[in-house]
Amino acid sequence: MTEREPVFTDLRAMYEAVDPPPAHLVDAMIAVVAAEDLDSEYELLSLMSRTSELVGTRGSGVMTIEFSHDETSVLLRIATVDESTRRIDGWVTGAAPTQARLTAGDRTWTGDVTDGRFEFDALPAGLIRIYFLGDAELATPTFEI
Repeated sequence: MTEREPVFTDLRAMYEAVDPPPAHLVDAMIAVVAAEDLDSEYELLSLMSRTSELVGTRGSGVMTIEFSHDETSVLLRIATVDESTRRIDGWVTGAAPTQARLTAGDRTWTGDVTDGRFEFDALPAGLIRIYFLGDAELATPTFEI
């Protein structure tokens, strides 16, 4: 037990006594999510692996990330251009997207997917998400480049 745990326990007990959550809150939230049918809007690709290649050598600053969902796989090669800029070369198999849309905060970049290949130049370092648009729409989770 850490020294913080008794404080958190007392704080939780106080809120449960003074302002408890409504009894139906969990069931109501499940119903709202089900009614929105969020799973059909975007299939979410899950992170399979993330590796650094050639660390400390002439290719340092290169990272490989792989996402997968059912029959679709996405491989990303992320290269450091400079301290604040990244380049992404990507390949997608299994799905037939025609466009890749990358979002970073309130900025968006769109690129064509040709024979499963796409790329984005001069991206700011930070959190991004990639959406694949076509017959089926897929999205990666948010990740950092």
